[in-house]
Amino acid sequence: EQARLRIMKQREEERRRRELEESERQALLISVERFTIPEVLFRPSDIGMDQLGLAESIVQSIEALDPIYRAAMYQNIVLTGGNVKIPYFRERLEVELRTIVPINYKIRIYVPKDPENYAWKGAQALIRDEKFMGNIYMDRSEYEAMKESGGSSNGIWNSKLNQGLEP
Repeated sequence: EQARLRIMKQREEERRRRELEESERQALLISVERFTIPEVLFRPSDIGMDQLGLAESIVQSIEALDPIYRAAMYQNIVLTGGNVKIPYFRERLEVELRTIVPINYKIRIYVPKDPENYAWKGAQALIRDEKFMGNIYMDRSEYEAMKESGGSSNGIWNSKLNQGLEP
């Protein structure tokens, strides 16, 4: 009889624990949103935004470069951020790009193992490169001196960046 009471008590405790766990659980039930939310990245006009989709933005950026760099850029597209973990994201982007990129260019899209932190790690490596940072670093006094000599903000940064990119 005591064993039966102990088992009944354990069952009741387990039932209460499950009810409490169920009441504390927060769940967002989604249906078509799973597919329509990522779609906005490719077709912002679906929600009334007047801007280019991801594929069109990539093409516009690459086509703004000198023609000698375009082939290399189309073959070195790197996807970063949490959105690239959406199933078939890379494949969808490749299909979208193939429809608008000139046929003579190969397209290669790379998704790193850790897409959320990839850009951060790249910037971190760049900052640690003393040769690069030594050329583009500017402290406040240097900036103010250039500003006083008649330089515009854009002109100052452009000249400093161009210095940093010279071999």
